[in-house]
Amino acid sequence: MADNGRAARPDGRRGVEILTLPPGRDLPTETEKRIVDGLVLAMPGLRTRQLFTLRRDMLTKADYVVVGVDRERDRVVALLTSRWAELPSGRGCLHIMIQFVGDAYRNGVVFKESWAAHFARLLADGRPFPEVIALKTYNPVVHRAMSAFSGHPDISMYPDLTGKDDSQEALAAEVAAALAPGAPFDPVRGVIPGIGRPLDLYRERPLSHVPDTNRYFAEHTEPGDRVLCLLHVPTEAGAHSILTALGVPLPSARC
Repeated sequence: MADNGRAARPDGRRGVEILTLPPGRDLPTETEKRIVDGLVLAMPGLRTRQLFTLRRDMLTKADYVVVGVDRERDRVVALLTSRWAELPSGRGCLHIMIQFVGDAYRNGVVFKESWAAHFARLLADGRPFPEVIALKTYNPVVHRAMSAFSGHPDISMYPDLTGKDDSQEALAAEVAAALAPGAPFDPVRGVIPGIGRPLDLYRERPLSHVPDTNRYFAEHTEPGDRVLCLLHVPTEAGAHSILTALGVPLPSARC
């Protein structure tokens, strides 16, 4: 699998190389097949093939596609895709469509290197760092990973699982309407019910290392429901803190 001439980063864990590919609309059919076939093998606990059968757009409509390739096995073992979404308020919103890392490659640097390559490519394309980064998930591990970037005082994480901060609810409602138009949305809990395809994507819900996060997802979601998670990053200082954490060089993130 060839990259697009941009970044190719050796991960150092089991020979995984991180590659930025062309936008999903430009990917050859054979590349799509290699991505899906690899992920099916790398994540046996997920109904991956059914997901891509029902939601091929999560790959083909992506503006950014980053893969992790195990060179020893010549197999795709990680995938990150995203697209730009338009919000009525004019805020820049990056919709994270897929973030998968194969079972044997977690707790290493594949996740971080995938994000680093993603944002390096985004900035190299002349895009500003997004004010809003949003995704929909049934997986509490995803919320925990996303919240790791929210330690800076200029960055807000939604939903706030403590229930103490409701300042992002209006923004979340705006984002939900853009990412899941016409679907009901609970801005207090962050839940968009019944939109997941396939409904039984997870054979068993993953668990994070934080019991409160696991409890929140267990209490508020059923299979097929998704929690809208977002980072609100309204300042350049906040953007720089995320890029620094990922090891991405610091241009003027918003110019």
